[in-house]
Amino acid sequence: MSEHSVRHARWTRLTTDELYGIVVLRNRVFALEQRVTAEDFDGRDREPDTEHWWFGTDTRAVGYLRLIRPAADEVHPDGSAPPAWVVGRVATHPDHRGQGIAGRLVAAVLAAHGHEPIVLHAQEYVAALYERHDFVRFGDPYDEAGIRHVGMHRPGR
Repeated sequence: MSEHSVRHARWTRLTTDELYGIVVLRNRVFALEQRVTAEDFDGRDREPDTEHWWFGTDTRAVGYLRLIRPAADEVHPDGSAPPAWVVGRVATHPDHRGQGIAGRLVAAVLAAHGHEPIVLHAQEYVAALYERHDFVRFGDPYDEAGIRHVGMHRPGR
């Protein structure tokens, strides 16, 4: 299939071409563009429950996010249920920004998992994207990898 569409798979179901497309995109955005020096590949990609969601073709991802299970100490709003999932590594290729790709990925994740509580750690300048999908900011903004972030939560429905 060569048409752009939302796709998802767990690690063991990714083809080498799909994985290569995801790695190229994450490297392009996080390492080359944002100059993040923290390790991108932290081992969480290969965990059995981790879901990789991307927008693109069989060989090229132009948008991506991953869905992981939270660590035991995952921060979430006081008085709320602990999250079932954490959205992370959201990236859109610079040539494809402003086309709603990240929003389509978030909507697809919510269609599959919106009944469960979800948290994410948004780069503050794109928090409005998640607010359009009923995520709410919590806690104080903080610096991660030299980029201002804010915690966001969406209770299950």
